[in-house]
Amino acid sequence: MNKKIFLFGVCLLFIQLLWAQETEKGIRFIDNEPWEKVLKKAKKQHKPIFVDCYTSWCGPCKQLAKDVFTREDVGQFVNEQFVSVKYDVEKENGLNFARQYRDQISAFPTLLLIQTDGTVMSRIVGAYPAEEILQSIKDGLEGKTWQKMAQEYEAGKRDYNFIIDYLNRLSIAGEDKKYEEVRHSYVKSFPIDSLLNRQIWDLGKDYIRNPKTEEYQFLLHHLNEFANRGFNRYDLEWTLAILSFYPISDIVKESLKDRNSAKKETWMKELKELEKMLEKPIKKFPEYLAYTRLEQSYLEGDTEELAYRLIYLGENHLLDMLDWEKAWIEYVIDHLSDKQLLRRCVDYLQGKQTANEEGNDWIINNCYSVLAKGYAKLGEQAKAEACSRRAVEVDKQNKEKLNF
Repeated sequence: MNKKIFLFGVCLLFIQLLWAQETEKGIRFIDNEPWEKVLKKAKKQHKPIFVDCYTSWCGPCKQLAKDVFTREDVGQFVNEQFVSVKYDVEKENGLNFARQYRDQISAFPTLLLIQTDGTVMSRIVGAYPAEEILQSIKDGLEGKTWQKMAQEYEAGKRDYNFIIDYLNRLSIAGEDKKYEEVRHSYVKSFPIDSLLNRQIWDLGKDYIRNPKTEEYQFLLHHLNEFANRGFNRYDLEWTLAILSFYPISDIVKESLKDRNSAKKETWMKELKELEKMLEKPIKKFPEYLAYTRLEQSYLEGDTEELAYRLIYLGENHLLDMLDWEKAWIEYVIDHLSDKQLLRRCVDYLQGKQTANEEGNDWIINNCYSVLAKGYAKLGEQAKAEACSRRAVEVDKQNKEKLNF
């Protein structure tokens, strides 16, 4: 019996030693101790402090703790150079620390390198691969910070490699506003045709934000040149298309709330400008051109033209925004006196609703109330009542699925 206990004790000791060896590989953190106590320890050891600010709900924080802080190379360097502490900033000692350094902590995870007098040397915001984290820690320890690079930038240094390094350090430090300011200024310092240069493109492509920007128009009118230089034409056309859709969508959504808004004249002007641009042979432009023309008919109150356009464009498979079509057809039903044309619109919407339900458990667009209104105006009361009942059923089904 004593021999069994002895062997069990040996095994337990062996397991503990193995566990200790594993934990020694990573960073040895002081866990949520008062900041004053950590400072005293750092001063005694003549070491700066490495601080991990995290929360219990932060996924990237857990990723760092699991994949980065446990690495042997990271642990070896940080343990030699720093006193390390980790703070759950939603608990007492962590919360006190976060209040003291509130200007430095705006997102999680935040890693701080702090001198023994309490001043911040460097900051890392976000989860990055271990190699990047380790290099950033080394740079901070050596004084290679974004603040120092800012001085060189203000003195006029502008070579590409310097700018990329500066932007990278701003990004890692969570200096988003400064990052955007430097990047935008650098891109704007070049002629617009510099976007054809891959390096400038990588920095400037995010400024192609809407059709009114100079960058968007340059890409639109020089698409072949971009393709000839090896850019992916499919991706470029998709960028042009989706960015042209946003202003159309904004106008349609606002006008469906109030067609007679004071913005109506402005909307019409914007749609005319978009219409001219969308005539170019770019992927998805024909569909978006269809929406601009439908919206113009709607804003102008030309009910007959709106009805004909809906039917023609829909039957040619240029429309796939059923919620918009439903709203436009309801407007047609409310204002059109031509029963034959009204019949075509109602039949068209009925066909779209049927197709929308085929194979779908979730009926996203419920057009039955509008169909009920249409059949009622056509004098087909039985169909109108059936559609009204179906509208209630669909709403009930959707609510049940949502609650489930």
